Amino acid sequence: NDLMFSMQNIILRSLQSVQKIMMNDRHCFELYGYDIMIDDDLKPWLIEVNASPSLSADTPDDHELKVGMLEDMLDVVDLERRLT
Repeated sequence: NDLMFSMQNIILRSLQSVQKIMMNDRHCFELYGYDIMIDDDLKPWLIEVNASPSLSADTPDDHELKVGMLEDMLDVVDLERRLT
């Protein structure tokens, strides 16, 4: 739980740091890819943020992970307004 909290904190702080220059349009959204390295002490380190992360999948596990992420993203976006 501490590791996940720390990773979420890294993501939130990075988004807050560019909040003033991010496009704010309720008719579109952007997907970011975060590369985070975890050291031996389970401390996360931000490596980079990708504005256009690759969605290609080389393995069945990679495919399953990315399809699940896209399903979660579409739930958040709620294009069909199922959640409102």
